[in-house]
Formats: sequence, structure tokens, C-alpha cells
Amino acid sequence: MGITLNVEKKGQWEQLLYSGPINEDTEVHLMPMIKGLGPNVIINFRKVDSVNSCGVRAWINFIREAEKGRKLIYEECTPEIVSQINMIPNFRGTAHIKSVYASFACDNCDHHCWVIYEEGRNMPASADAGVPTHKCEKCGNNMEMEEMEDEFFAWVDQAG
Repeated sequence: MGITLNVEKKGQWEQLLYSGPINEDTEVHLMPMIKGLGPNVIINFRKVDSVNSCGVRAWINFIREAEKGRKLIYEECTPEIVSQINMIPNFRGTAHIKSVYASFACDNCDHHCWVIYEEGRNMPASADAGVPTHKCEKCGNNMEMEEMEDEFFAWVDQAG
């Protein structure tokens, strides 16, 4: 699957919908867009399917340029994106994180799903605050988050 970028106007904000991998081709697609972006940009990661090491470098280069004179928001960050944010602080730059998906699994029926955590709704206030129980939609049992909660939400404590 290739990289697809779509920009949609949302009031005072532009939403950049990124679809595909963040890889060695990322910079070629993103860098020409920077000059056309307005002062307020929401980056939506819902359709990012993977991130490799060349992609991390390309993304950091893009963010360093994109955040100059702009407010950036990350939304619908996939578990893959959250992992990069936690491991590599420059991956986020100065962007504010509005929502993330966490991966859950049911030990009873092996069902897997993503649960969205949104600022002002159900986002933990700190890495060790804990998350509400999530019921399996298949069998009704409590599901387990696939990452350690305090590690997954570590970025919350660093979000100044």
C-alpha cells in the first residue's frame, strides 16, 4: 500500500489525513506540502499501518519544518504511532496529542480491538492513572490492554 495524503478544512484548522506506511518515501510526499499548510494543522494517523526507521527520520525532518509558526495536533494515533512517540520524543515535536488508540485483547475468546482515548473524555491524566475496564463485544468478558498502561501512556506525563 502506498502513501496517500488528503487535506481537509475543519473550521480554523486543516486536517492532514495520512494513510499508509511512514517509511523512506514519507519525506518525498510530505515536504512539498509544508508551504501550503495553514497555521493550525491536525494530523490524523488512523490509517497509518506501519513505521520503519527510515520513516522515523523522515517524519522528524517533516515535523521540524511543519511546526515552525504552526500549531500541530495529533489525533487518532495508532498504537504504532504511540510507540514511536514514547521511544523518540522528537517524533511528536511540539504537537499536542488529542486522541490515541490502545489495543485490547480478550483472553476468553481471542477477540482483538482498538479503544480510543480522547482528551477531555477518557484520556488518563497520568501514565499511572489507569484506564477503565473494557468489555469484549464478542463474549462480554473484561479485556486486557496489550501494552503496559503506564508505558503506553508515558507520553501523557511528558506532555507539558
